[in-house]
Amino acid sequence: MRDTIRLVLTVLAAAAVLSGSALAGQATKAEPATAVPVCRDCHRDASTAGSVHAKLACRECHTGLTVRAAAPPHQPQREIPPPTCVAACHVKVVPVRPGESPAAYADSVHGRSYFQRGNKEVARCWDCHGKHNIKPISDPASAVARPNIPMMCSRCHGDMNVVLKYNIHAESPYQEYRQSVHGKALFEKGLATFAAGCTDCHGVHTIQAAGSPHLQAKDPRTCGSCHILIFNEYKGSIHGREALLGNTDVPLCVDCHGEHGVAAVDAAQSPTAKKNIPDTCSTCHARPDIMRKYGVPEDRIKTFIESFHGIAIGFGDKAEASCTSCHSVHAIRPASDPESSVNPAQLPKTCGQPGCHPGMPARIAAAQVHRDITKTASGAPYYVQKILFWLVIASVLVTGLWFIPELIRRFRGKKP
Repeated sequence: MRDTIRLVLTVLAAAAVLSGSALAGQATKAEPATAVPVCRDCHRDASTAGSVHAKLACRECHTGLTVRAAAPPHQPQREIPPPTCVAACHVKVVPVRPGESPAAYADSVHGRSYFQRGNKEVARCWDCHGKHNIKPISDPASAVARPNIPMMCSRCHGDMNVVLKYNIHAESPYQEYRQSVHGKALFEKGLATFAAGCTDCHGVHTIQAAGSPHLQAKDPRTCGSCHILIFNEYKGSIHGREALLGNTDVPLCVDCHGEHGVAAVDAAQSPTAKKNIPDTCSTCHARPDIMRKYGVPEDRIKTFIESFHGIAIGFGDKAEASCTSCHSVHAIRPASDPESSVNPAQLPKTCGQPGCHPGMPARIAAAQVHRDITKTASGAPYYVQKILFWLVIASVLVTGLWFIPELIRRFRGKKP
């Protein structure tokens, strides 16, 4: 009987211990939840209701915050630790694209400025995603929903005080972007999933400074992620092959089309409009140092402008051939390449394309276009130019000899 009583007491004691532990555990788990309304007693504007963090307690983001019974219930405001988004949770997030994990922020131009230099004016997680009312990126109300990203970035990059203080590369990227083909597709046509936005070109968490090597925003592969067929042409061209090898002398997509203000090809202000193409190409091809380096004649822009095609384009004739009419647009290759549009074997086809000279004989198509008529190497045009020059001189002399005596007689008051 005594042993039975002892056994019952032991079981009851164990049950009491287990019950106490369970209650303690429940109290511990409930602590973050009960901490939320305590915080909101003062911080009424810090509600997380409806956000992706609605189930999180304040101390899960503001780690290291010591809560106490005395008033105020925690350290002064200036000592409240900022959120540790990546270290606490988001380091495990699987990125949509390689290198786009939130953990990559620390090595971005924003992250290095914040973590290494202590700059609190730079964009941090909550500056882009919001503070307490964070929405998923699929929510139209989210600050980082695709249609909202340009405006969100412009809060800093459209502020001239910020631009000047930190020597930011572009002064008004948002205004330029709104007028671009990308911006119009987003804002006017509503093509949110199709139109390129800031993060498509610059990256999400991996944004780098303008002068960084291998900058994503200038990499042709970035443009090629949307313009696949054009990129396939470009990467086989003389420019593309060198660019993908890291040669900084060759033109990239942004060098010809622009950066934030990319305009439609047929727009008057576009650098790729037919009348503007010689100027665009001259950025490289009028530089003697670059031309000599790669063995390209230095006079290609000058001789084109002086040609019949160049003169006609200068007068606004849209039907005349420009640089890209002959050399191609993205698939530019040296004349020695059998696939080049200016290879001797391809010239009849190039010159005979619709709108130019259909049925042009190969002998005429092979005639030089880039001729410097001031040199004997240009052949007949040189001599024709010389003959015309001396004919004009002779005409002036004959005219002078004919009229000068008459003018002298009239000056002296004599009748003829």
